[in-house]
Amino acid sequence: MHANGSHFIRILFAATLAFQLIPKTTVACTTAVISSKATVDGRPLLWKNRDTSNIHNEVVLFKEGTLHAIGVVNAGSRKSIYMGVNEAGFCIENSLSKDLRDSDKTKGDTNGRFMKRALETCKTVADFKKLLEQTNQTGRRTAANFGVIDAEGGAALFETGPKTYTMFDANDPTDAPNGYIVRSNFSTTAQELPTNPTKKQLASIYSANRYIQACSRFESQKNSGITLNYVIRNLTRDLSTKNGKPYPGSVNGVDKPLPATISTKNTISRATTVSAVVFQGIKPGEKPELTTMWTILGNPSFSVAVPCWVNVMEVADPLTGSKGGELGEIAITLRSWSKTADGKKINTEYLPGIWNDLWPQEDHILKLTSQAQEKWRKQGVSDHALTCFHKKMTMLAMKAMQQELREMKQAALSLPAPAPPRFAPVKKTIIVP
Repeated sequence: MHANGSHFIRILFAATLAFQLIPKTTVACTTAVISSKATVDGRPLLWKNRDTSNIHNEVVLFKEGTLHAIGVVNAGSRKSIYMGVNEAGFCIENSLSKDLRDSDKTKGDTNGRFMKRALETCKTVADFKKLLEQTNQTGRRTAANFGVIDAEGGAALFETGPKTYTMFDANDPTDAPNGYIVRSNFSTTAQELPTNPTKKQLASIYSANRYIQACSRFESQKNSGITLNYVIRNLTRDLSTKNGKPYPGSVNGVDKPLPATISTKNTISRATTVSAVVFQGIKPGEKPELTTMWTILGNPSFSVAVPCWVNVMEVADPLTGSKGGELGEIAITLRSWSKTADGKKINTEYLPGIWNDLWPQEDHILKLTSQAQEKWRKQGVSDHALTCFHKKMTMLAMKAMQQELREMKQAALSLPAPAPPRFAPVKKTIIVP
């Protein structure tokens, strides 16, 4: 990152104010379930950008349930999981959909607790469907679009209220003509919309912009096929106008300079995006424990993806901590330094430098992991070796993030100090007794 802008100090002082101005009730996510039919390598993918006021996230292993799991949680919390995978290769994530709520007061699991329960008990998409049927009777406190994939090729999305659900099968051409299902923060059932609504049909529904943007990015890959790398780079970091056109200079935009500031109200990578995950499934017959949870702690535009597996003996230190994984905390700092004072826009001066530094390292991690995966699929891998590799990849990401943080600090220190304040001379004598 090469920083020489004169407004860096103002950005630094505005960071705390920006965080204070973020609405505490902000919860919004963009997700997609991608069947093996739509991917280049024939393995399903599951993606979520998590938007919430809980900015500090960490990765945690869960071993108390019937099935062991690994997932992303609010730092210091173990009661809920917001995206995770278990030892059977079952993966789950969600996007909040308030329109699925009903007027009856119900008891039971909330969205995050229900996902934790599913990870600890479900092996397949069919198992998850049974769990929904069972809890339809007792009730849940759920209002979400749950995306799931499994080790048998299952891939589906469930629009789920407190006592009802509707299943959309990503392997069914009727539900998913292109092999994938996208959702943001609305449900088609509550809104009485077709399974894959158009921009015109969505009208002014909240989060429609992000839904349309994600669909457009996937549509661009229809002929070539969707890849893991594309979802990590081009979906989690998409910056587009409210009309769906990527900003110049951004990852999906034309090769021109970025605008000075970008409003993140309608972008997929938003000011409120605190983490992201892309689950890389397996082909039927491959070992379920090789299902990979590619995790980005912090806003994806300021962070690096690292691979996680449920069979690691322990989570790499930079990804875990009761106050937030250190890697994610660095991303929070980098993001806060680039926010405008009101917290609603991003100053783009430092983005090209950050991307030029971080993305090549991420590409290196993706390449090394792909090579290791090919070997493991043929020869297997021990939990010890898997843990060592996981830690090595995390440290590669951490070194890049630490270097970026040092450069941002150095940029601040290299700027001339502001002139001392000047006071008008005192014109009368003040006697202090």
